[in-house]
Amino acid sequence: MGAGGSTGGEVGTGGLGAGGAATGGGAGSSSTTGAGGISASGGTGGGRDGGGGGGVAGRPATGGATGSAGAAGAGPGGSRGTGTGGSGAAGSGSGEVAFGADRVIVTGVRATTSPAATSSLNLHNGGSTAVQVTGLVIAGTAQLTLGPSGAAVQATSAPIAGAPLFQIVNPPTFPLTLGPGLDLPITVQLMTAGANLPAAPTNKDTGCTLLTASLTATSSSGSAQATVYGLVLIQPNYEATLGQILLALGYKLNVGQAQDNWNPNTSMMAANLPGVEAATDEVAAPHFLKAGSGSVTMTLVARFSPPGVLPYGWYPSTSSTTLNTVGTMSMTTDAQTSDKARMIEPPLQAGSATTFDPGSGAFGLWVFSDQKTEKYNEGGNVINGDYDYSEDGLNAPANVHRFKSYPLKDASGAKVPGTYLVAVEEAGNGDYQDYVFVLSNVSPAP
Repeated sequence: MGAGGSTGGEVGTGGLGAGGAATGGGAGSSSTTGAGGISASGGTGGGRDGGGGGGVAGRPATGGATGSAGAAGAGPGGSRGTGTGGSGAAGSGSGEVAFGADRVIVTGVRATTSPAATSSLNLHNGGSTAVQVTGLVIAGTAQLTLGPSGAAVQATSAPIAGAPLFQIVNPPTFPLTLGPGLDLPITVQLMTAGANLPAAPTNKDTGCTLLTASLTATSSSGSAQATVYGLVLIQPNYEATLGQILLALGYKLNVGQAQDNWNPNTSMMAANLPGVEAATDEVAAPHFLKAGSGSVTMTLVARFSPPGVLPYGWYPSTSSTTLNTVGTMSMTTDAQTSDKARMIEPPLQAGSATTFDPGSGAFGLWVFSDQKTEKYNEGGNVINGDYDYSEDGLNAPANVHRFKSYPLKDASGAKVPGTYLVAVEEAGNGDYQDYVFVLSNVSPAP
């Protein structure tokens, strides 16, 4: 069942919100695809952007507003979207209200209270007439405990009673009128301190405390839902496991050793990192090819690394020194996320792109880690070099496997066509969540 299910119930990677499905996502129920661009400015913990019914691959871009089925709608993915917006069923009625994403994810540090750990999303009226929004409620808070590696990510859910661990920041006075095509910005805060917060993991290698709840908006046209996730890190430089990140993102994959262990390579030496892991969803992909017409989309969905302004991009397989930059990870002062370096959906520098066109030839991927130069004094190691490549032979130490690629699966376990999750290890502990990308319109090169 979806996150926040019944007491002690088995949960997967989180429930899909109803609404138009992104490529490979589960279809929504009688809902509007987001008309026009829906944008949300990130709070301390980040934000979600959607647009025209698109979204990050494998998930619908909107939670569903209730209503009777109408004509199908479709639209391109938003600025943070991956792939193409799905053909969700557009609801009919006087107005249709839906969230701009099916989930909102907040990252924070235990006992750190300033600034508040927050993240934002929008409630959008995609109808042709105004609606009355009558309330916003966060309920059903639960702790998710990640299951062991060896199978696709799953978790058990234990409800948490008492003082809320999520709250809406400065909620508006209800009822309020939301005009056609307009957005209501909503900021959700994660409580990172208090007696009701579950105890920290006794073993730091098991990651963070992972929380979830349901956000519901009620209006004169029906109701809309989104799932809330909170990652409470033990301390600023302790991190979530790759499996916990996948649970929050809604991707059901078997990623091997790093799934439930933040430091699976106990030697901490990069030379001992695993290659392509058998009996997992990993595939060998030193190079990719564009799968169809149009551009390749490269979306940074998570980053748990030391801070720094770090570029990433692609290179032609025939010229590994021709490094084309797609985007640059940013660094902004924030005690909750190591200056935006340890969080899901981290921000990018102004001018960053999310698409590129490599032409018909094979291409590889690269990230600048600053491990050797240490411009940002983050405690790197010179033997790891400054650049990480999808092609093992280019890495330092030689032939180390720093990029792991997995055909992306949505929360139901269905493959998202032409889309891969790419997980990168910059150092030697083998957590493979230093940088996590979703790459769309691609296939591994033969």
